[in-house]
Amino acid sequence: MKTKITELLGIKYPIIQGGMAWTSDANLAAAVSNAGGLGVLHIGFKTEEEIERDVAKVRSLTDEPFAVL
Repeated sequence: MKTKITELLGIKYPIIQGGMAWTSDANLAAAVSNAGGLGVLHIGFKTEEEIERDVAKVRSLTDEPFAVL
C-alpha cells in the first residue's frame, strides 16, 4: 500500500505504533517494523546508557525503519 506516509517513512503499511511509555520496548518496536509499520521505541524515562542499549537491540532485531520517542 503506497501513501505519502509510507513513502516518506520507508514503510509498507501506514501504521505507526504509539509511544506507550513502559510498553514500547525494543522487542515491540522491532516487531512492528518487521511487520511493515513504523515501530516506536519509547525512551522517556531511560538513562543515556539504557537508550543506547535499547536502540542497539532494535537495530539487531530489524533492518526496517523505526522511531525513537
